[in-house]
Amino acid sequence: MYRSTAWLAVLLAPCLSAQFTGLASTADGSSVYFASTLRLKGAAQPLNGKIFVTTQEGVKLFRARETEATSAPGPGESTCKVGGFTGYVGAETSAAGILALSYWTNSSGPCSGPPNVNATQIVSAAGEIILPGVVRLSSGGRFAIRFLAGDGRGTQASISLLDFQTSVQKPIEIPVFPFLQLVRIAPSGGRVIANDGTAVIGLIDRFLQTSGYILKPGADPQPFPIPDVLPLLIDAGASKVVFQRQDQSLGLLNLRTLESNFLLRGDQFFSNLNLSDDGRRLLFLRDGQVHVLDTNTLVDRILTDEPAKITEATLSGDGKVVYAVTGRGGLLRISVDDSTTLELIGQTPYLKPSFAPIVAGLSLALDGSGLSDTVIEGTPPLTPNLGNITMRIGERKIPIVRLEPTSVRILIPWDIAGSFRIVAEIPGRNTPFDFPEVERVLSQSLFAFALRRQDWTQTYSGPVNVGEIIHVYAAGLGPVSPEVPDGAAAPLTEPFSRITQSLTCSNAEILYAGLAPGTVERIFQIDVRIGPATGYQQFKCSLGGSPLFIFLSLNVVPGSN
Repeated sequence: MYRSTAWLAVLLAPCLSAQFTGLASTADGSSVYFASTLRLKGAAQPLNGKIFVTTQEGVKLFRARETEATSAPGPGESTCKVGGFTGYVGAETSAAGILALSYWTNSSGPCSGPPNVNATQIVSAAGEIILPGVVRLSSGGRFAIRFLAGDGRGTQASISLLDFQTSVQKPIEIPVFPFLQLVRIAPSGGRVIANDGTAVIGLIDRFLQTSGYILKPGADPQPFPIPDVLPLLIDAGASKVVFQRQDQSLGLLNLRTLESNFLLRGDQFFSNLNLSDDGRRLLFLRDGQVHVLDTNTLVDRILTDEPAKITEATLSGDGKVVYAVTGRGGLLRISVDDSTTLELIGQTPYLKPSFAPIVAGLSLALDGSGLSDTVIEGTPPLTPNLGNITMRIGERKIPIVRLEPTSVRILIPWDIAGSFRIVAEIPGRNTPFDFPEVERVLSQSLFAFALRRQDWTQTYSGPVNVGEIIHVYAAGLGPVSPEVPDGAAAPLTEPFSRITQSLTCSNAEILYAGLAPGTVERIFQIDVRIGPATGYQQFKCSLGGSPLFIFLSLNVVPGSN
């Protein structure tokens, strides 16, 4: 037996980067499951990732769960803990009615390396169980393979085969390279385990050398029959495996005859691989369109001609139905045999969850899709309406700086605080989902972010001269007089908008403190005359009598400009 020191590459695609992600069709194509942060119209649903199920009759919520924090570590427990719930990211179905719902947990406390935050909720008629890691089902539903990642704390990756009929979970020991390696997991929708429990895994070392193994219940792992390739997908009957060569091309191996044939060239980019249960049809995306390849005849059929491109697609187990998500936020049902297409969900605007820092008074770009058909630039005074969209925080409308099909830049009000919800009021088309919104928390308040010398050349820490007048740009200095409406430019002439609170700093004389003339974002300009102290100086300031804070750190040298 070998001891595995592999790290696990989590390739469950969708980081909820689109309206609908983690697609999983039922075997007959009658319905499709997906994850989304959107909410159905009129429904009080959480804003994190939820699982929906869609048929030709409509969309229904399948599972939702509020965000839950990780429990505090108990006596003697590690301070680095994983648990709770962040949001669902995808699903996988089976003919037996068993579903695997992938989700993210939370981590808390100091962690010496990335913790394992993937978990899977197994749903069946018998009940529900939670398994840490990534669990991939066979199409029949009896068998599954579970991947649990290693992390920077020295925890090793583990792989197990699960038999839901006997409730047996058997750990698998795989041979390893002498160097750090990754375990390649195909994205949801591409099966990696067959109905008899035969599974394929691929390993990649840090030199990008590949290797593969075949796993079977009750047997030791066997090297993949073709060396130096990466097995990716397996059919339900454990007879055909799609693999990738070093040149990125795809091939198909018959496990019974050990004969292989070419499928796709590697110099033409493809993604989103799905294999039908019988191994006859291979779905992939190329140039933003859905392709289905007949693995026997190598006939490549293009099923879509979507101007906004296809972002994700999945193939039913019988190979007869494709579900595809468009860049405009629509969901299509496509018959593979005759290419007829039904739009189940029309254009659905979306805002992607973001963790970029938010500064009150400055602009913030939110990524999304389906937000506009063109690029529209706002002109001061900025308004909350641009094109067909209105932006607001809670019930307060906020200025829009720029609108694109896949992003919107807004101006965060200077007097906002704490946590809030940003909403994009934009009508969709043939969609059951409400306006997109994201929850955010103000990240920063008062700080300096740019520094110019007396001649307006940029510097970061000096040196500056005793007696020199420098220009500091900052955020968070509070109200000004005269006050400037949201979205309007600061005055270019007197009366300038000066701060209403006093600002005093050590070793400095404040000559001007107010909005930078002509700026729409709430950027403050502070003109400072440097005092007599030399050397490395921390300029400690007080705003309106507040406790001292370090506003600048500069190297001051004798002399004067």
